[in-house]
Amino acid sequence: MKKNIGAIEAVMRHHKLMFFFVGVLVLFGVFALVKMPKQEFPTFTIRQGVVVGIYPGATSAQVEEQLAKPLEKFLFTYKEVNREKTYSMSRDGIVYIMVELENNVHNKDEVWSKIKHGISLFKMQLPSGVLAVIANDDFGDTSALLIALESDTRSYRELEDYAEILETKLRLLKSASNFRLYGTQKEQINVYLNREKLAIYGINYKTLAANLFSQGLTTVSGKVETGNSNMPLHFSSIYNSETEVAEQIIYSSPDGTIVKLKDVATITKEYETPKRFTQNNGKKSIILSMEMREGHNIIAYGNDVDEILKEFDTLIPDDVAVQRIADQPKVVETSVQNFLRDLVIAVVIIILIMLILFPLRSAIIASTTIPITVFITLGLMYLLNIPLNTVTLAALIVILGMVVDNSVVVIDGYMEYLEKGVSKWHAAVLSAKNYNGAIFFATFALCSIFLPVLAIFTGIWADFVKHFPWTFSIALVVSYLLSMFYIPILEFLLIKRKTKEKKFNLNTIIQKFYVKGLDATFRYPFITIALTAIFIVVSIVFFFSNDQRMFPNADRDQFAVEIYLPQGTPVGKTKIVADSLYQLLKRDEEIVSITSFIGMSSPRFQTTYAPNIGGENFAQFIVNTTSEQSTIELLDKYTPLYQNYFPNAYVRFKQLDYQLSQNPIEVRLTGNQIGQLKQYSDTLISALSGVESLVWLHTNYEEALPALQVDLNTAEASRLGIVKSLAELELTGYYTGIPVGTVWEADYPLSVIMKTDKHEVNDNPNNVDNKYISTLLPGISVPLRQIADVRPVWHEGQIVRRNGVRTITVLADVKRGYSETATFKEIKGIIENEIAPNLPSDISYSYGGMHEGDMEVVPSIIEVLIIAVLIIFLLLLFKFKKINVALAALLSLSFVLPGTSLGLWITGTPLTLTVILGIISLFGITIRNTILIFEHAEDLRINKKTTARQAAYEAGQRRMVPIFLTSATTAIGIIPMILSNSSLWSPMGIVIFYGTILSMIILVLTLPAMYWKIFQKVKIRDISKKFSNKINLSNQNKYSSDEV
Repeated sequence: MKKNIGAIEAVMRHHKLMFFFVGVLVLFGVFALVKMPKQEFPTFTIRQGVVVGIYPGATSAQVEEQLAKPLEKFLFTYKEVNREKTYSMSRDGIVYIMVELENNVHNKDEVWSKIKHGISLFKMQLPSGVLAVIANDDFGDTSALLIALESDTRSYRELEDYAEILETKLRLLKSASNFRLYGTQKEQINVYLNREKLAIYGINYKTLAANLFSQGLTTVSGKVETGNSNMPLHFSSIYNSETEVAEQIIYSSPDGTIVKLKDVATITKEYETPKRFTQNNGKKSIILSMEMREGHNIIAYGNDVDEILKEFDTLIPDDVAVQRIADQPKVVETSVQNFLRDLVIAVVIIILIMLILFPLRSAIIASTTIPITVFITLGLMYLLNIPLNTVTLAALIVILGMVVDNSVVVIDGYMEYLEKGVSKWHAAVLSAKNYNGAIFFATFALCSIFLPVLAIFTGIWADFVKHFPWTFSIALVVSYLLSMFYIPILEFLLIKRKTKEKKFNLNTIIQKFYVKGLDATFRYPFITIALTAIFIVVSIVFFFSNDQRMFPNADRDQFAVEIYLPQGTPVGKTKIVADSLYQLLKRDEEIVSITSFIGMSSPRFQTTYAPNIGGENFAQFIVNTTSEQSTIELLDKYTPLYQNYFPNAYVRFKQLDYQLSQNPIEVRLTGNQIGQLKQYSDTLISALSGVESLVWLHTNYEEALPALQVDLNTAEASRLGIVKSLAELELTGYYTGIPVGTVWEADYPLSVIMKTDKHEVNDNPNNVDNKYISTLLPGISVPLRQIADVRPVWHEGQIVRRNGVRTITVLADVKRGYSETATFKEIKGIIENEIAPNLPSDISYSYGGMHEGDMEVVPSIIEVLIIAVLIIFLLLLFKFKKINVALAALLSLSFVLPGTSLGLWITGTPLTLTVILGIISLFGITIRNTILIFEHAEDLRINKKTTARQAAYEAGQRRMVPIFLTSATTAIGIIPMILSNSSLWSPMGIVIFYGTILSMIILVLTLPAMYWKIFQKVKIRDISKKFSNKINLSNQNKYSSDEV
């Protein structure tokens, strides 16, 4: 009868085919490494957009009541809108509503499309004075590149022309998308009217405005229909330049006298004094922002842009410079190169350790699985459309030590069978076959514990970690398959039977020391278990007392500077402060470039750095430095020096991070009465001013603004034929100007603005009531004081509503070098002891900022850990078929805590999201080691009928070396990640390094003693049939040492 050949034997018989197959997969992995998409991080879905409502002439209170509240109610009818995170900011004439979508929304474009359509219909229900309501869902889009075109000698129009040429060239790239220009300034034709000359000719201001407007208006002019064709009628433009505007006849008398516009006004083409503009290194500039289409390789994208920029540089004059000020391709390339370097170093380190701890041939065999596994994993990632980014690279580094674990176990089994006299062929087959169940189960367990991460995390947290479990699992599965089908071939071909013992064997020395320790724990088992329990309890206390910062600072050669002046400050004063700060900073040799955004915010140049709303009282810098370390040094140096350097201004030096909150400390007071809210917010600020670590305590309601209230005397105004809207329009002409048309120079629009005399533009507020308002009588105007009372008033600079209710937020930053966790605890104590007891019942308080962000993910983390433990328990129950064994094995998970806490404490590392990923990885590593001991002990206790004490002792002795070897490779392989000093990934490396080493020591010393004491009184039932699949070593010995 022909004997059935198993898969492992079949592969070994056709080993050349196996080598060819592995070689093809490795080559495909090399190809994938070059071609696969590369990113710094997985694509984040920013579920925030902004709805802007424009209501000219309305105060912040009117905007809130008449525009913000109706819009909020409408937006809250959409179930996809997260009401608790949606808030509005009502200012004079405008409202910004920051709309947050729920975390379970994955088709945000579809949702925003519905919202936009709904808003277009809802606008009809708003006051007639509301000019526009605009929904911008591109608020979360991140620029891949910011390119500055700068010149001191060229005009804004020339710079814009060059920028458009560059944009046209860049549009040819299939990977490029979403081009935007920032800092552009449009020329306009200003018509400065002379009121005295208008009065001489008896020309009415309103009539003149209507005349000019109608000349620039393009309407339907019809078409001539003939029998053969239709011929549309087109009028040529009336105005093609400012000269033709000046020649416009505005009055003609019966005697033939004509009056042209130039007779009563000065007409000039000029740039308006900009309210928002950009500068690069102190020079006039325009910023081109561009993004990358999803699914492309950002490094290749950056190289393509470089080629176009080099060509473009030859086309522009010498006095125009082009500079990349935010360069995501460069960041990604550096990040990926560093991780690949760490990956190579980790591989080399692990191979060296293997050579030290293992015999040469065994070490070489086990080491070959590392690069093979990595490249095959990269090939599978490419096929599954998993990009290469720091998250997937981190998963590969974490898995390196685990990759060799399976090979170590199989090789160790092979050596054991050789020592028992089994032939090389059968030893190779049996080493894979007999450990297949344990290795498969350990691999399955390690892959399974990350399932809760994919199932429970939502929003940006899910976006961040989504590729980690898949990369981790793919690499483990590849490693398992190699250990089953590739390692046995190499064992048979390369590893010979031992002829004599080496003089020096590190494993033997380690084993001797371990046996002494094991003997001690078995002499004092209860003391051992008690000391372990105390150690774990202490580590839990240390763990929860650690600082917490779920997303750390970003490692960048770049930082931001935000300049805040009081609300209502004109842009000219903001520019003075910004220019002064630029002059102070540019002297530093560590600073490469400074890009200024005056009166505006920059585009989103880093995923989690949300643009500010901006305004004339705001400015922002993007500062590029020589290195990541220089960034930290510059922030430490200049933050205390300049943050309060300028009177009536606060300069905020901001290190880029991965937090979504704009302020680390936020305390919200919610109620209905603004006066009451401001009173208690002042009380809160006063109470918190004693907290040493806090700076820039302020509220989001900003300062009250002065204004002039014009109370129209309707009876007198009506008598003179003056209505409110026309009076407002004429006052607008005095101070800001009225658009009356557009002149087109090819594709360049020039707005025609009718204004008062130049010298009156910055008139004294006390002269407002002396301004003349035209009546219905030709040539007759009356001063404003005749028809209205003008009085000064104060009103809110900004009114904020959150979740449809007025909410004032006290905001603060934490000084550099101080703990944000400790600061929040101190603040919370002050609020709950001093402020909360005195709050009236209609005012509630809550916390925002970093605390809110962390608390959103902490419940999910707890769920993930609980479900991971539950999954491990179910797997153990399935493995051992006994609840008591599964529970005993589950206790070993607590062994990861001492190492975790010790590592975080020694290095001063806060608790981050990557620390949690590290802990979950430790769960898998620890439970794998526990299974190795418990499986051997159970086999001895049940099948060999040994005592619990003997089974535990022998299991510890037999399994210590494989556990030590696999733990050593895992811990040492993670060292490059620690040494990289990455604020994001070093914490995970620290946890895995310390946790693996310490949990291994606790496990091999304590677990055998625990097993002995737990099962010493448990009776053994006759369940030998259940273990009939175990190998009878006496049968194995029938294979002669010469058998092939």
